[in-house]
Amino acid sequence: MKRLLLGAIAFLLFALIVGVIVLKYKYHLEYNTITIHKTVVEKTMANYKDPVLKAAQKYDLPPEFLLSLIVLESSGRKIVPQRFEKHVFTKLDAVARSKLKNLEGITAKDLKGMTDSDLKDFASSWGPFQIMGYKCLEIGVDVNELQGKNAVMNGVKWIHQNYGTELRQGNYKDAFHLHNTGKPYPSLGPPRTYNKDYVPKGLRYVEEFKALLKKQT
Repeated sequence: MKRLLLGAIAFLLFALIVGVIVLKYKYHLEYNTITIHKTVVEKTMANYKDPVLKAAQKYDLPPEFLLSLIVLESSGRKIVPQRFEKHVFTKLDAVARSKLKNLEGITAKDLKGMTDSDLKDFASSWGPFQIMGYKCLEIGVDVNELQGKNAVMNGVKWIHQNYGTELRQGNYKDAFHLHNTGKPYPSLGPPRTYNKDYVPKGLRYVEEFKALLKKQT
């Protein structure tokens, strides 16, 4: 009987210890998730609020969307490294060699005289909005102008030309999907974004930035 009692006490103590560990781990995850989230938002505001407001005013676009997009694409970092995409390079190389007729309207003529290094720049995503390098041709700037001091203004110019109408109509759901995939949010089926939560997260950030901007004005 005494042995059974000791066994029951030991089991209860073990269960209590496990319960405490689980609760601490859950709290740790929740706390750090909230902390990281706030840090990203605050970092984005600190690094990009002023240039985003300036570009948003010039092109009549909602700053809360632009700030949210920066969070999704580059986590609000001030210095954003280029991200090379090999499959895009392969297509551009095929266009340059006239093995592929065009890539989104880009022809061999547009790529004439370019080296492999140039094509790699065109096949990389740049700046806080992570815009593909070859998109620079659409807005008439050098690929290097997609980063640095002109990154926000040039990025917003590209956004304005490609889906500014959707943004001015308040259609953020399509706008996020267009930025990430080049197509509106599908009417049927799941989103085509690289991460299924890309659009929902963006919409939540929009509300948060909207509140922050309103509070600071």
